[in-house]
Amino acid sequence: MKANDAMERMRCEALHCPIRAFCPLSFLCARQLEDGRFILPVTVDVGYHEMVWTDLTARRRVYVVRSGLLVNKNFANDNEEIPSALFSPGFVGGVPDIYIPYVASDFYFFYGLVDAQVCEFDGDVVREQIDGLGVPAAQLLLSRISLNQATAAYSQTLTLAHQRARQKVASVLLRLERALARSEGYEGVLPVAHDDIASLACAERATISREMKALAEEGCIEIGYRKVRVLPPLRERYGAMIEANLPFYDDDWRPSPALS
Repeated sequence: MKANDAMERMRCEALHCPIRAFCPLSFLCARQLEDGRFILPVTVDVGYHEMVWTDLTARRRVYVVRSGLLVNKNFANDNEEIPSALFSPGFVGGVPDIYIPYVASDFYFFYGLVDAQVCEFDGDVVREQIDGLGVPAAQLLLSRISLNQATAAYSQTLTLAHQRARQKVASVLLRLERALARSEGYEGVLPVAHDDIASLACAERATISREMKALAEEGCIEIGYRKVRVLPPLRERYGAMIEANLPFYDDDWRPSPALS
């Protein structure tokens, strides 16, 4: 394949990206620069439990989740790792690092909760394009990214705040369902294992397995090998949880003409 043909194919794929309608960085994806070049992401496949680093790279990178789910984890004391947020399609990681590089506190990373795909951009290019938007467009964009990240962290906090294991399990399952619904081709089955749910709930695997078995017996879920199907009774019983209904700023957010 000739270089020009390959470039045109990549540009066409970027313009027809399934999350373009609600991707915060869609304004720069496939954008033509003054020298004739196009800004195009590097598409990276992230496998199950595969790590994606932002703040430990020599050159800063910005990631946009294209499909699947990433978990943002922070390092804690005693070699513990704490899940702090769940990133679904359209979520952006690495933006703070391009403005305030960490010197001695590299403390977080992402990993694939399910098979995922991310779009990777050079951090310097992203910063240059965001700064070029001017005020207030750049403020709106950065606020949107920050609000989504804060909402994701709040959702994880709500899961951990539940005192009963049953509520923690229901919270995780409903959050996963809502997040995966943003992925193209989602058909109602959560491709996660008991260990994954236990990790997000910060609970013992045996406890989580026991509660999931009880929920299955009550007709709230169906369990298979690394598969969980959420059934209507679970939503009817636990759907009023705040974390099951948190809004994210994508389809309902209207960009200014400068971001179109």
